[in-house]
Amino acid sequence: MSETFPKATEVRMAANLLAITFDNGQTRYMRSHFMKDYLDAWSPSRGKGKRSNLLVDPAWAWEGADAKISEDGTLTLFDKDTYTPEELWKNSKERIDEVSGV
Repeated sequence: MSETFPKATEVRMAANLLAITFDNGQTRYMRSHFMKDYLDAWSPSRGKGKRSNLLVDPAWAWEGADAKISEDGTLTLFDKDTYTPEELWKNSKERIDEVSGV
C-alpha cells in the first residue's frame, strides 16, 4: 500500500524559496531545485557537475517560473523542473527560517 501525501494547491516563489499551500490547509516552505544545486556547488563533495550554477545570480531565477500544479499535486516550474507531491511534503519545512539560511 503506497503512502499518500497532501497535494499542493498553491505555490508562491521568491528568490528560489517556495511557499507551498497544501490541501490540508498547511503552508510549508522549501528551497527550489536550483537553489539546492547552487548551494551544493560550493561544496567540494556535493558540487561535482553543479559548479556552472555559480555563474548565475540565484536571486533572479524565480522570475518567469510559471508555476503549474497538476491534479495529482505535482508542481512544475519553468515548464521542466518537476516536484512530486512526496518531495514537496517531505522536503518542505513548517517554518521559513528553517530553509532560508545557508
